[in-house]
Amino acid sequence: MSLANAQSLQPLSLDEALSIATARSPSVGAASHGIQASQEAAISGSQLPDPVLRLGVDNLPVNGPDSWSLTNDFMTQRRIGITQEYVSEEKRALVRRRMELDAQRQTAAQRSLTAGIRRDVAAAWLDRYYATKSQGLLKTLETEIELQLRTLDSQLRSGKASASELPMATVVLLQTQDRLQVAKKQERVAGIALERWLGPDASRTPASAPDIDKLAVDLANPEIATEAPAVREHANERDISQADLELTQAAKKPNWSWEVSYSQRGSAYSNMVSVGVNIPLFTNSANKQDREISAKQAQVRQAHAMHDDVVRETQANIASSYVEWQSLIERRKTLASALLPAVRQRIDLTLAAYRGGQVSLATVLEARRAEVEAQLQLLDLEREAARLWAQLQYVYAEGAQQ
Repeated sequence: MSLANAQSLQPLSLDEALSIATARSPSVGAASHGIQASQEAAISGSQLPDPVLRLGVDNLPVNGPDSWSLTNDFMTQRRIGITQEYVSEEKRALVRRRMELDAQRQTAAQRSLTAGIRRDVAAAWLDRYYATKSQGLLKTLETEIELQLRTLDSQLRSGKASASELPMATVVLLQTQDRLQVAKKQERVAGIALERWLGPDASRTPASAPDIDKLAVDLANPEIATEAPAVREHANERDISQADLELTQAAKKPNWSWEVSYSQRGSAYSNMVSVGVNIPLFTNSANKQDREISAKQAQVRQAHAMHDDVVRETQANIASSYVEWQSLIERRKTLASALLPAVRQRIDLTLAAYRGGQVSLATVLEARRAEVEAQLQLLDLEREAARLWAQLQYVYAEGAQQ
C-alpha cells in the first residue's frame, strides 16, 4: 500500500484538518502577496524621486538664411540638463511608515482570515463528527427494533403477543429510520463544506473529538477583545488614518527641485551653464491644504470612534458566547450524570417486567427509544457547545495568544 493510500485510510484529526485547510486556502496565499507588496512599497517610498534628464534645442531659427541651422545663429543652443526633485527625509520616513502600517494591516487581515477559516473548518468537522456519532446510535436502535420485529412476528403466530404491538413497533422503526436519514444528510452537508477546504482529505473518517471543555486562554478577561484579529485589523486602520494625517500636514512644506543644464552654441560663441530652483507656491492654503488637513483629522476621529465600537461589539460577542458555552457544558454534565442513569434504570425495569409478562414489547421499544433520544439530546448539547468552543478557541483565544 502506498503512503498516500495509507494516509487516506487514517482518521482525520481536527488539528490535521485545520493545517490542511490553512495550507490549501488561496485567500491566505493572496493575503501573503498583499503583505509583500506593501513591504516592497515601503522601501520604495523611502527613496528620493528619480532624476529627470532634459534634452532640447533653444532659439532654433525657422526662416531666413540661417533657418534650421544649429550653429549659425548665436542664440541657438543645444541643451542637456538634469532636474532633481528633493523630498525631505521626514516626508520619506512618513511614506515608509504609512506603507509599513499597511503591511501590518494586511497581516492582521490575514490573521483574521485564517481565524475565520479555522473556525469554519472546525465547525464543519465537528458537525460531521457528531452526525457520525448520531448515526451510530440510531443504527444500533434500528437493528434492535428490526430484531424485535422478527421476534414479534414469531410471537404473533404462536399467540404469545398482541396484534396491536406490531404497528406500534413499526412506527418506532419508521421514526428511527427518519432520524437516521436526517443524520446522514447532516453528515453529507458537513462533508461538502469540508471538501471546499480539504479536497480529497474531506472523505477521511473523523478521529476523536478535541476537549471542548477547555480553552487556550481565559476569555473572562474583557481585555482579550483588544487582541481579536478583527479588532487588531481596525486598530491598524486607525493608525493608518493617523499616518495619512501626518503626511498631509508634512505636505504643507513643499517639495522643491533643482536643475542644472549645459547649453552648447556655435563654435564662434560661448557655451553656457544654467542653474535653477523650483519652489511651489501655496497661494490658497486656507481652502486647499488646510481643508485637506481638516478632512484627514475628521477621518482620524472617525477611525477612533469605529475602533471603539468594534472593541465594544467584540467584548459583547466574547462575553455572550463564553457564557453560553459554559452553560451548555454545565447542562451536558448535569444531564449526563442524572438523565442517562435514569433512562438506563427504566430500561432495566421495563425488560424485567417484559420477561415477567407484565408489559408489552412496544413498551420495551419505547423505553429503548427514550434512552437513544436522551443520548442524542446530549450529543446535540455537545455539538452546540463544540461549535461555540470553535468560535472562542480559534478566533478569540488563539488571537490573544498571537
